[in-house]
Amino acid sequence: MRLLPLLPAALVASSAYAQFPGERVAPPQDLKKGWDSMTMNQAKEILTFLATECEGRGSGQPGFQKAADYVAAHFKSWGLKPMGDNGTYFQNVPFNQSHFVDEGSYIQIVGSGKVIPAGKAFRLTGLGASTTISGFVAVLKVTGDTVDLSNVNLQGRIVVVYADKLSNSARFSIMRQSPAAILTVAPTVPPTSYSAQRANPGAAPSNSNRRPARGPMGTISTEAAKELIAGLTLLPDSTGSITGGSLEFSRGLVQLKANVDARQIGVPNVVGLLEGTDPTLKTEYIGIGGHLDHLGKQGSVVYPGADDDGSGSTAVLSIAHAMSLNPRKPKRSILFMTFCGEELGLIGSSWLVAHPPVPLNKMVAELQMDMVARDSYGAQNGDTRRMDVEKENMDTIRLVGSKRIATELDATIQEVNKSVGFRFKYDAEDVYTRSDHYNFARNNIPIAFLFDGFTPDYHQPSDTVDKIDFLKLANAAKLYYLTAYAVSDKIEPPKHDVGR
Repeated sequence: MRLLPLLPAALVASSAYAQFPGERVAPPQDLKKGWDSMTMNQAKEILTFLATECEGRGSGQPGFQKAADYVAAHFKSWGLKPMGDNGTYFQNVPFNQSHFVDEGSYIQIVGSGKVIPAGKAFRLTGLGASTTISGFVAVLKVTGDTVDLSNVNLQGRIVVVYADKLSNSARFSIMRQSPAAILTVAPTVPPTSYSAQRANPGAAPSNSNRRPARGPMGTISTEAAKELIAGLTLLPDSTGSITGGSLEFSRGLVQLKANVDARQIGVPNVVGLLEGTDPTLKTEYIGIGGHLDHLGKQGSVVYPGADDDGSGSTAVLSIAHAMSLNPRKPKRSILFMTFCGEELGLIGSSWLVAHPPVPLNKMVAELQMDMVARDSYGAQNGDTRRMDVEKENMDTIRLVGSKRIATELDATIQEVNKSVGFRFKYDAEDVYTRSDHYNFARNNIPIAFLFDGFTPDYHQPSDTVDKIDFLKLANAAKLYYLTAYAVSDKIEPPKHDVGR
């Protein structure tokens, strides 16, 4: 793999680029060398590798390890101290890795003797162990981007979904009903890949506002779905109250048998430290983090995760490079972190705060970046009452949680932003519990979470590099570069003046 170099001064000087129109104040002269190194070209080189060479960076999949090796190699080349296991940059988190097995898996219509074997007919993902599911079938035909299921009950049912394209909003509406399994109808059934689940479910926080937990999901072929439905008696939804589709329920029970091959593995957080220069303050720490994982490769489909969160991981690397390059180093120590398992329930950061590489009571702030390189548009967090327009968000970014715990952190960000020119939005506190900063906030560590908002590409194979706003990405890195220095250089850490 080709590493990013520590750029010569002449090249750094030539790589400066325009800021947002709101720029007013030049960055401090003694931080300019690092500042100038954070270019759009650098961001593009890093992100292109993460989003095109690592097969979606699914935790527990080979593509994630490839991305982790890339980050660790750069941390090493820039002189960061390894803070992982046994003198490495890898803090391995225990996961259960599983793979759906066709042989012995089937769908049976109870009482009829009709059996549909797995394989070309259907396959499941998201199971950590072999299981048998018995339940009634619900046949849902989705006709729009959204479907309202609030007045029906799909809990415990095996939901067979027909949709030309199942949007995130519609998928989440189904998942919120806690069905026993979701089978999406498609012409063909893709092969399954190994997936990972947390090894200790009790280790992660309980987040009422997180996206719905993902249960068993899979694909059933058009022919197999037709065969299954032909063997059932279906009744229309008696409430007639759903919008955006139609719903029918089966009278007869179906038994779904899923065989799973499972094993335990370690999936790494990648952690490196830039030691501070002040003899006293260097024993205090500022965390800078982003999650390295995405949805990986599911069957033959790759979810690149360019914005989510290739962009945040890219910014973490950009800042680490800039600080290692800059002649003046921070007074407090900086802990750089790229997390595994965020998409599976904040698993990597949950493990890190339970097994901290530095004392948590000495961490004065955590700066998180999760999706920092798109201009948001469409419904925000599935709420059609909050519709963003892309051209109105080219210089905006959400600043989440910065007014909780320590409002001084928000004031610091506002001050250094005079050199960057973002227009901040504070309208996304409903995602406060949905990224890795939350595990630090739960430990009463002041946090700030940069987040660009949602687009229809969220958690889709279409979250690709060609849609990235590299000016926004580089500026997100610059903002936290200045923020980390500002927090580092103050004699007193941010004062805790509000609750979590």
